[in-house]
Amino acid sequence: MALLQKIECQNCGAPIDWDGSYGKPVNCEYCGATFMPAATGMQDVWLMTDPVARARYEFNGTLDKLEHDIRYEVMRGQDWSDLDREYLREIARLKAEGAVRKLASFWAISPHPPIYRARRDGEFRIGGQRIPFKKGEEIVWACPMTRDRFDLELPVLIADFSDTRVQQLCGEMSNAMQGRMR
Repeated sequence: MALLQKIECQNCGAPIDWDGSYGKPVNCEYCGATFMPAATGMQDVWLMTDPVARARYEFNGTLDKLEHDIRYEVMRGQDWSDLDREYLREIARLKAEGAVRKLASFWAISPHPPIYRARRDGEFRIGGQRIPFKKGEEIVWACPMTRDRFDLELPVLIADFSDTRVQQLCGEMSNAMQGRMR
């Protein structure tokens, strides 16, 4: 049985029990309005997801599961942090300078962010810190679960990563990062 959440009707504000399924209309028993629930307080859920990863879930008919996992396991019901957004700005800077290139693969664990390979030695600047990287190393956004597991204060991993063909949702794993880093 699905755990129900309370949301407010977008028309009259009445409380509604909701099963957490996005992309499925909700009917208000008080005013009769029908609407599609959205995370009104959350910003773009797909901000950290590689478009190819999202397309795979969509093709397999499981996009709603990925979206739910990102909203509640990755984002933990909150917006992306300032450091998450700073990570994206820094990646954009490094791409513009030609220091990194996006690989054709993405991180195996939800939200499946893109992986970037360093084209030369350089440094990743985030949170007032400078993290050096070497040519050939890979850079990926570190989700809150990864940060918790490895006691990281910043949302970035720089290393040589092993390849995997299995994509996993954070909610399905107790040790999401185990075995991924060499």
